Amino acid sequence: MTIELLSLLLVGWIAGAELGSWCCVQPVVARLPYEQFVAAEQGMLRTFGRLMPVLMPLSGILAVALIILSREEASVVLRLRVVAAFCIAVTVVTTLSVNVPINTQTASWQLINDPSEWQRMRERWHFFQGVRGGLFAFAFVLLTIALVVVRR
Repeated sequence: MTIELLSLLLVGWIAGAELGSWCCVQPVVARLPYEQFVAAEQGMLRTFGRLMPVLMPLSGILAVALIILSREEASVVLRLRVVAAFCIAVTVVTTLSVNVPINTQTASWQLINDPSEWQRMRERWHFFQGVRGGLFAFAFVLLTIALVVVRR
């Protein structure tokens, strides 16, 4: 039960952070003038860049632990948790292959660089932020349903 709740809370928190950034924060920041846009993104990297490299993999570890603990549960519970873990794994892969390289570029971006390249880079990041947020939200829903089924 403890791993179930920790996993649910962590995945839910990450889903909220990712989707909140995608639909509420990023659209506002993207409308800032170029200099402020760069400064805001670099500032957010310093905040989220400390949390997410720990929390995202931890959510995957907890999801795998749930699968291991679900071996004796109803098959629907096991399947829900496997799909949730798969969603989390896809977000980790996407993060490492797309968002982290863009974050590295963002962290070292100089204002003398091409603003149109900045815009293209941030639009790509934003798209994958939405994908990651959606997958984490879906994983959260699946883990919630699995918990409800187990408790019935």
